[in-house]
Amino acid sequence: MEEFHQVLQHQIASKIYWDHFHAKMRAVFWFGDFNFRVEEDMDTVIQKIKDRSFLELLDSREQLKRAILERDAFIGFHEQPITFEPTYRVTVGTCEPDGKRVPSWTDRVLYKGDGITGLSYTNNKNAVASDHLPVIAKFSVKAPVAPKPQWDVVFEHLPTWFSSVPLVGRFQINQQFYKEYGSYRDWIGVFPATIDDCTSASHWIYGATCFEQVIEEEKFMVCEFTDVPVGTYRLGYFAVHLNCLVGLSKTFQITDQPNSQR
Repeated sequence: MEEFHQVLQHQIASKIYWDHFHAKMRAVFWFGDFNFRVEEDMDTVIQKIKDRSFLELLDSREQLKRAILERDAFIGFHEQPITFEPTYRVTVGTCEPDGKRVPSWTDRVLYKGDGITGLSYTNNKNAVASDHLPVIAKFSVKAPVAPKPQWDVVFEHLPTWFSSVPLVGRFQINQQFYKEYGSYRDWIGVFPATIDDCTSASHWIYGATCFEQVIEEEKFMVCEFTDVPVGTYRLGYFAVHLNCLVGLSKTFQITDQPNSQR
């Protein structure tokens, strides 16, 4: 429970990331060896496993169920109904309790969010290489329609460019965004059209080295790149505090300049 609250506090403290990307929490899955136990003597639990009445233990004696009910941790999280035997602790190579720890459901899958439907939840009795039996949960998640991207940095569309001419791009920055999240270490990059890795550009410059240009009373920032080879590209603005692209141009082409005709 202490570790749960530590993670939660870390997310709240990371306010820049949280506010920028998680205005509404869509779906969260929390799974692993939680280490919650059944508060009952070992002989009673093992006997209930033998006579198939072990589900009776999923009451206030089961620590995770009690923690959620008493709102000590995992508030708002749900779990599919448990129908399987305790997953810990078993003799390696078998599914049988080893008699050294009170059998408990230590391995769990919880979920929270919109559009989640639990489909199945069970333990895996074929995986016996550990003293835990792994659990398998299956879900159907209804994903919302992705909103149209609203970039904080908007690039002017570039025409086809000649490789012999320095590449010049113009962009505008949302000033409220820059006030809250901007940095002099932000950079503008020339990316392949596919952008396999948004942290790696073929050419890049710091945003602080760009210069201003006013066109028809509108202020633009101007970036310039030399020696960009023939290809299809995009310009992107990378915000270091958010560790992601916050502006991306449409694709454009750089070609060789045709020979002049006499």
